[in-house]
Amino acid sequence: MKNCVNVNLKKDEIIIKLGDDAEHSQIITTLKKKLTELKKLYKEEKTPIRVSGKALKNKEIDEIQELIKSKIDVDIEFDMPKTLGLYSIKKTFEKEIAVSETTFHRGSLRSGKRIEAER
Repeated sequence: MKNCVNVNLKKDEIIIKLGDDAEHSQIITTLKKKLTELKKLYKEEKTPIRVSGKALKNKEIDEIQELIKSKIDVDIEFDMPKTLGLYSIKKTFEKEIAVSETTFHRGSLRSGKRIEAER
C-alpha cells in the first residue's frame, strides 16, 4: 500500500493531501496514525489544517472532519476539486473506453437531413 495521505507543514497552515486513487478506508486508517504524530506539534498555537486532493463525498468529508476534530481542535478547510471541474474531466479521459457509440461525419449536414449509421 503506497502512502495515501501526505502531511506538509507550512508557515501559516498544515496541508493534508489525500491520494486520488486511495480508498476511503485506507485514508481513515493512515490519517489516524498521522494525526497522533501531528498532535505532538500542537501546544498552544492553532495552525489551521487544509485538506486537499481526492474528491470526496459529503459523508466522507464529515467523517474526516470529525476524526481531525477529535484529535486536534483546529479550523479545518476542505479544498476539494469540483465534480464537474477539470479534475473529473481529466479522470474521464484517462479511463479506457472499450466501445464507443460515437460516429464522426466530415462535411456539412443541411437542416432537415439526418445521418444513420449501423452499430
